[in-house]
Parts: sequence; structure tokens; C-alpha cells
Amino acid sequence: MTLLRGTRPPASTTDTGGRLRSKAVIVTATLMIMAIDLGVIGLRRLEFARLGLFVGVLIFGIIVVLLRGRAASLSRRAVIIIAAACQLPGLVSVPVLSDDAYRYVWDGRVQLAGIDPYRYPPLSGALAFLRDPILFPPGAELPVINRSWVHTIYPPVAELWFTAVAAITPWRLGTFGVQLGAAVLVVITVLLLTRVLTAGQSRRRPVLALIYGACPATTLEAANGAHVDTLAALFLAAMGLAVLHRRKWLTGLFLGLAGAVKLVPLLLLPIFLRRGRRGSLLTAVGSFALGYLPHLIAVGGLVVGFLPGYLAEEGFDGRRRFALLILLPEAARLPVALLLAAAVATLAVLRTRREPLLQTCCWLYGAAFLIATPAYPWYLLPLMVLAIMAGRLRWLALWPAAYLSYLHDHNPWLQSVGYGLAAVVLVTATLLAARDRRRIAGVS
Repeated sequence: MTLLRGTRPPASTTDTGGRLRSKAVIVTATLMIMAIDLGVIGLRRLEFARLGLFVGVLIFGIIVVLLRGRAASLSRRAVIIIAAACQLPGLVSVPVLSDDAYRYVWDGRVQLAGIDPYRYPPLSGALAFLRDPILFPPGAELPVINRSWVHTIYPPVAELWFTAVAAITPWRLGTFGVQLGAAVLVVITVLLLTRVLTAGQSRRRPVLALIYGACPATTLEAANGAHVDTLAALFLAAMGLAVLHRRKWLTGLFLGLAGAVKLVPLLLLPIFLRRGRRGSLLTAVGSFALGYLPHLIAVGGLVVGFLPGYLAEEGFDGRRRFALLILLPEAARLPVALLLAAAVATLAVLRTRREPLLQTCCWLYGAAFLIATPAYPWYLLPLMVLAIMAGRLRWLALWPAAYLSYLHDHNPWLQSVGYGLAAVVLVTATLLAARDRRRIAGVS
């Protein structure tokens, strides 16, 4: 019998049952991820929590592989709800894996008091009136603020974020304000990612945004650790959306803002040297410089803060970083790393002629991490966003390597093994993808 125009065939009982089972499985998986987050937080001791999160990230990867078929049909609204739910466990505790959040709270209060945050270190007597029992526990030799004897290291847009959060957070809540703020930033970033994924010619499913929004590596570094890298990741997601809509000045603006949150996104600037993109380059550099200008006028060279000391302390002089160059003499590692970085940047400029801009951004950012091999995994939050937008999820192999490096920060040989395995995975996946493209082209 022919169906009347405008009517739908009745849904079969089998289809309805299948949808219900898929929803039940997805809800169960979400609860499992939240339980992993709570379990890591419950470990409390730093070394155990680090190991727990490393295992949690691997379990999340298995869940993603197993559920990729069932979750493919999730709507944008469902994706955002799941991402928001996954942030909740991180908010039940003070930061476990890092103490950076306490510095954020302090810097925000300093600027809110009308004092340039680059002028004094936290232990300065000039700031004694801002001390409270949470940040400066009575009887303690030092406050809970890390490196409280040095000037701040964070760029101006990060400081502006700290100040905005401090303005609406009561002192008695400690780090809760920046934790909640970071969780909100993740959810907004997921929303932007769903728009990027469903825009342009190569439309992809919005559920891929959950690789960022539901991963324990994100939820614990954001909602619990409150890391400001979540703000840089949000600006890069906004940059990706601007790229797809061909808004050049917005592209540059968001890249400059991301660099003024965490300096690392400035590594993407060479991509915009090509003719036709220099407007984005000038906008990025201008917005970045404009952020520093008021502080430069107020405190001069103090805006550099603890950056040189931080680079030396973290071993970027060749002592502990550059794990993939470990066979070289220590004095040669930094020069070789700089030469590799220059070569990669040059290659990026050349490749922008024949590949999408977001793909170039992804592998250039990732290559910088393979060269530098940092120990702090939350630095990779912006790379996660770039990998999802570019459709290059193989770069997420850097996450386990970064956590292994975090677990064994003073063992460069183990770090080299972790990052070396990640490099093997990346090269293998890239070669397989190239082979598949050639096969498809041959069939066509």
C-alpha cells in the first residue's frame, strides 16, 4: 500500500529498542568517565593521582573506540550536556594534580586591588593586606601559592581572566571560582567545536567534540586543576571557526588572544606569512602586543616575570627537556632543537599552499611538542582542540607520552621512550592515511 504524502511509517519496535539501548550505553559510559574522575581525585596523593589519570586517559580511549558507532548519532545538545556533566566531579575537591590555581586566585586579587600583577611577588610586604588563611595558612612557612618568591609568569589576557573571576568569587571559596570558570570554558569550547565540525565541506559528527569535553585529561585539568590553558584552547576553537568562515581579522584576533593567554600558540604565526594571510598575522601580533602595552608602561621589564627562570628551571637549556634528542651532548640539544623548530616552521609556510590551514596548525603545534617534550600535560589542551578541528586525532598520542613524562619528570630516558613511542604512532598513522588517500585516488 502506498503511503500518503507527508506521513511517516511507524517506527519499528526493534528500532526503538535499539535507540533505547544506545542511550543506556552512552549514559553508562558517561557515568563511568565521571567515576574515573572521582577515583583519581580520591587518590589525593600527587604521585598516585598522576598515575591514576594516566590509566584513566587510556580507559577513556578504549571507551571511545568501543562506542564510536553508538555515539555517532548524538545531537549537539546531547554532546554539550555530556561535556557539562563530565566537569562536575572535578568541582568537588580542591586541585589535586597541580597548585597553579592558587597563583591564579592571587594574581586576580592583586590586579583587582589596583596593583599591576607583574610588580611584586606574592611574598612582598607591599601585598600583605591581600593575604588570607586559605592562600597563607597560619603557621605555615610558605603560602600554598607556587613559587611565591618570584614575579608572575602569566601573560596579560590570562591575568585579565584571573581578575574577572576574582571579581565575582568570595575569598572564602578559594580556588572554586577559577575551577568553575575553567569548566565553563571547556563547555563553551565544546559548543564551538560542534559548530566547526558541522561547518564547511567536510562535515563531521559533533560527537567528536567529546574527545575534548569528556576526556579525563581535560575534565581534571580544567574543572579540578583550573588550568588557564582551557582559555587558550577556547580562543583557538574560535580561531578555527573564523578560519572556516574566512574572517581573516577575527582569525588573527583570536590567535593573538590565545598567545596572550599562553605564549605557545604564537608558534602558529609562521603559517600566516603567506600572501593573503598577512592581515591575520598583523592582527594577531597587534592584539598580542596591545595586551602587554599597559603593563609595559606601568612596570617596564618586569612584564617578563619569571619566564627566563622558569625555562631554566624546567630544563629547557637541554638538561631535562628535548627528550627525543637525549643521545646528543647536553650542550647541543637546545641549538639542535631550535634548528628543528626553524625547519618545521619553514615547512609549514610551504605546505600552507596545498593543505587546509587548520591541518597545518595542528601538525605544527604538535611538532613543537615533539621537539620540546614538555612535562606538563595540560599544555596539550589547545592541541586537542586543533586535532579535533583538523580531523587529525592521531596527534592525541602525545597525551599518554606527556603523562608518562609528568610521572617521571627527572628521568629523561623514560620521557624519551614515551615521546618516542608517540612519534612512532604518529608516523605510522600518517603513512597509513597517505596510503589510503592514494588508494582512493587510484580508484577514482
